Amino acid sequence: MNKLTTALCGLAMTALCALPAWAQETGEPPAASDAPRELIYCAEQMTPAEREAYRARMRTARTPQEKAAVRQAHHDEMQARARTRGLDAMQCEPLRQRQRLRGGTSP
Repeated sequence: MNKLTTALCGLAMTALCALPAWAQETGEPPAASDAPRELIYCAEQMTPAEREAYRARMRTARTPQEKAAVRQAHHDEMQARARTRGLDAMQCEPLRQRQRLRGGTSP
């Protein structure tokens, strides 16, 4: 029984050590990122697929200028969507920012 336990522990340790390499090979993003996740403008008006497509465009943008251009195009598109739906442009701002802009306290 002792040899079996030792063998299983060794197998488990090998599998655990191989997990990071396997995750890199599959192209999965790391579980914890050093960079904080950016709030997406008007995310409540987007589908999950649209939010992921926006994130993908931001990841492919290499320079700060390219990222700013992606953000501005997205901002313009969401403003147009809000107008066609008859929404107030302020509703596209994140809740914390809306509270600050309206004079409330931020949580």
